[in-house]
Amino acid sequence: MNIIRREFKANFKSFLIWSGALFVIFFAASTEFEAYYNNDEIVEAMATFEALFQALGVEISNMTTPKGFLALVSVYIYLPLSIYAGLLGSNIISKEEKDKTAEFLFTMPVSRTKVLISKFLVALTYILLIDLVAVGVNILAYARFDLDRDFFEFTVYLTLGVFLTELIFLSLGFLLASVLNQYKLSGGIMIGFLMASFMVSMLIGFVEEADFLKYLTPFQYFPADKMMQGSFDFIFLFLTILVSASSIGGLFYFFKKRDLFI
Repeated sequence: MNIIRREFKANFKSFLIWSGALFVIFFAASTEFEAYYNNDEIVEAMATFEALFQALGVEISNMTTPKGFLALVSVYIYLPLSIYAGLLGSNIISKEEKDKTAEFLFTMPVSRTKVLISKFLVALTYILLIDLVAVGVNILAYARFDLDRDFFEFTVYLTLGVFLTELIFLSLGFLLASVLNQYKLSGGIMIGFLMASFMVSMLIGFVEEADFLKYLTPFQYFPADKMMQGSFDFIFLFLTILVSASSIGGLFYFFKKRDLFI
């Protein structure tokens, strides 16, 4: 419990910063939505960008509703929360070496396995908490509009999709931090992989021939258009479980074997 309390405290400041950033982003998006709300003229004007909106997984006709607009700007939910999860997974494992506390922590009368379990539970709790923050802020931001049942159902499905995407990047962050001997590399590689995955996802939206790449990028597993329908493909659920379980298993296997940078 002491390790869990220590990890909660150590990562709380980062959680507050990211929560504050999400608050600003979501309210800025809802303010922009005021120009779209029940405005058919803007829909006609934006029709020339239909290919772009289709790549983002939303139809032009839906942009005038809170649900449709939230789907349009869902990239501002998936991307920052995935970055948060990936960096959290990487940093929570490697920070002992970065802060020069590894020698103290791992010489205590507690096994590496118990330390890693504590860190994993804290990281998982934090991504659940930031998802709840995202849900709450989104509902608050759009509360001044006429919200219907469809909006709340979509919010629930979108949150599930975001959480599963976060889980993949969180576990990959764990794996990188456990495999790489240089703690400074894991965060940078995580960001590089995440941005490459996002660019591949955008490419798939624009180029139909690139559709076969969707299995390689987690951003295509639970896209906004699928979440609008409440549809989860079995193959992507399976891949999520496979990647997450394998990466977390790799964390416990590799980290216990590698030398710590002290």
